[in-house]
Amino acid sequence: MAPAADRLSDRIRACCAAHLTAGTEVTVGLSGGLDSVVLLHLLHALAPSLELRIRALHIHHGLNPRADDWAAFCVAFCRTLAVPIVVERVEVSDRAALGVEAAARRARYRCYRDSGADVVALAHHADDQGETVLLQMLRGAGPAGLSAMPEMRAVEGWPRIFRPLLGVSRAALQAHAHASGLAWVDDDSNADTGHARNYLRHEILPRIEARFPGWRGTLARVAANAADAMTLADALGADDLAKVNGPEGIDLDGLACLDPVRAANVLRVWLHRAGVAAPPRDRLFDWLRQFATAGRHRRVVVPDAAFALVVHRRWLRLEPISQVPPGWVIPWDGESELPLPDGRFLRFEPCLGAGVRTAQLAGRRVEVSTRRRGQRLQLAANRPHRPLKDLLREAGLPPWVRDEVPLLLVDGRLAWVDGLGPDASFAASAGESGVLPILAPVNVET
Repeated sequence: MAPAADRLSDRIRACCAAHLTAGTEVTVGLSGGLDSVVLLHLLHALAPSLELRIRALHIHHGLNPRADDWAAFCVAFCRTLAVPIVVERVEVSDRAALGVEAAARRARYRCYRDSGADVVALAHHADDQGETVLLQMLRGAGPAGLSAMPEMRAVEGWPRIFRPLLGVSRAALQAHAHASGLAWVDDDSNADTGHARNYLRHEILPRIEARFPGWRGTLARVAANAADAMTLADALGADDLAKVNGPEGIDLDGLACLDPVRAANVLRVWLHRAGVAAPPRDRLFDWLRQFATAGRHRRVVVPDAAFALVVHRRWLRLEPISQVPPGWVIPWDGESELPLPDGRFLRFEPCLGAGVRTAQLAGRRVEVSTRRRGQRLQLAANRPHRPLKDLLREAGLPPWVRDEVPLLLVDGRLAWVDGLGPDASFAASAGESGVLPILAPVNVET
């Protein structure tokens, strides 16, 4: 029988051959702990025969008093292997909202994203995979959460995340480290059973191991079955979405014809494509109930996202949430393009017989602002002045959009409204020089 070290090396070689091609540069996420030290050691030994280029990346979170020592250890270890290493210091923000562990993970993955690497190899192993599945089950996760970690994950805009040790137990890694004379650092926070994962690892899994020694393989099958179910759900959701998706968003009447489970699946797929994390199952069903009874307008803010779900004339779409409160006022001094506080731009095009009469702007105080209470607009000389709020409502603008419509004020008087046009007293007549404001979502080069 082949020695355990050879069997481990052969397993990693087969995993690399299945996912990597010759010439691939692999960046190993090196924490200095047992798992990542063994992973780098194995990949470094296999690199010549597999024609891989190996580098290392150490993320310095700055959370532990020994963090500098860990970084120094990683640099020294890489020096012995002649492996290039980069040490990146990150700021772990959002700790109050996410918790230290989740906030550190987010900072770490942002660093992977921005590293410029083609492939980032991480040292998650079979015990980690089982712990993840069990944690997700206790949190009530669906197939997406139970799918846990794949060997290779490719997401647009990110390096590929490669986990070649998922079929290897922690005990096998320890055995390899001892047989190879490897040293590593120990993070004392891993012993803190106040963290859910550590509690499972130290208090629960040893008892499961005593009764169900094959738990790693069993939970790996749970993850594989969940991944298969997720693949089918994604395919069905894509088919259903194609039937209800239209030029203005999702047709709510078409969505209502689907079984509620399939309708919720459509929302999940649609949000995922838009880069928005889908909420828990109960919230999806609650949204469907709201949409079923919604009139012409409804707005649901998506938690932890910069978007809102908007119902407009029985169409459902995602719209960005303005981070700027209404009520802003900015001066216009004749620029051809004026940036607005909410990220949009207002362009001013010279014209004849349209827009705001140029002669009424010279020497006046001209401002761009959002709507104020009591404003009125006269759309034509033969029509009465009417409340602006009524005109915007009749134009079909939802309530939350009406407060974001830019207006042009001349000496405090309402001269022009985006989407409605100029007030009759400011409108350029045929042959008169005018300025036509045009709202653009981004800065358009002229």
